[in-house]
Amino acid sequence: MKNTITPKKHERVNINRVEIYYEVYGKGEPLILLHGYTQSSIAWLEYVKEYSDNFEVYLIDLRGHGKSSKFEYQFSVRAASEDVLTLMKHLNIDKVKGIGLSFGGDVLLELSSMNPELVESMVIIGANGNWDSQDFPSMLSTFNYDNIEKFQWIRDYHTGGEEQIKGILDQLANYKIKLTDEELKRIKAKTLLILGDKAEQIPIDSVVKLHQTLDDSQLWIVPNTGHYAHDGDNKTEFLRLSKAFLLNTLK
Repeated sequence: MKNTITPKKHERVNINRVEIYYEVYGKGEPLILLHGYTQSSIAWLEYVKEYSDNFEVYLIDLRGHGKSSKFEYQFSVRAASEDVLTLMKHLNIDKVKGIGLSFGGDVLLELSSMNPELVESMVIIGANGNWDSQDFPSMLSTFNYDNIEKFQWIRDYHTGGEEQIKGILDQLANYKIKLTDEELKRIKAKTLLILGDKAEQIPIDSVVKLHQTLDDSQLWIVPNTGHYAHDGDNKTEFLRLSKAFLLNTLK
């Protein structure tokens, strides 16, 4: 998680009754990197250098996470998406590219449906725009604050202490997104969908359906890989493909 470059800008801004933290690196077209649920923008730090020669990279702590405000309201993907939309307006950014992991991928899908003109192209990892944590009771019974000692890595991502971490884990029970085909059809962004074939909570057929529904999408099913299909042994190929896709040079 160690960062090798320094942001040229970082701040917390008041947006939609919460404070949202972001950092900016590099130069070029705006590119937002959105983390997964229980993570923070720290999860993308080791990727920033690879993108910053071609893009002005924005790392964003989604509401409740990282250095953004702790949860005070019931969680919704829609609200997190509205935060990103408002932040883009605050920064006078009217066209953006994006990469989103899991929760971050759902936010990108929701955002590009809400405002089709904003998102030009995006890479979605381990998300399908149709997911409800209540469908996974065994996950909820395990992945909670009572078992925090099993998930020490969560503490690496957050600065708000145990209250913040407990709030994030408690709010997981409220995670729900269900974009209709009509809402998905509004999306104009060119989209690269990525899923590990062993990702336990995102069925492959749901991402295939999303691929078929979106007007302009490509699909990469990564073999012998779980939820973090962009990491580990796949990181080099992910960086190559994602950069080529976002730069419109993918063959």
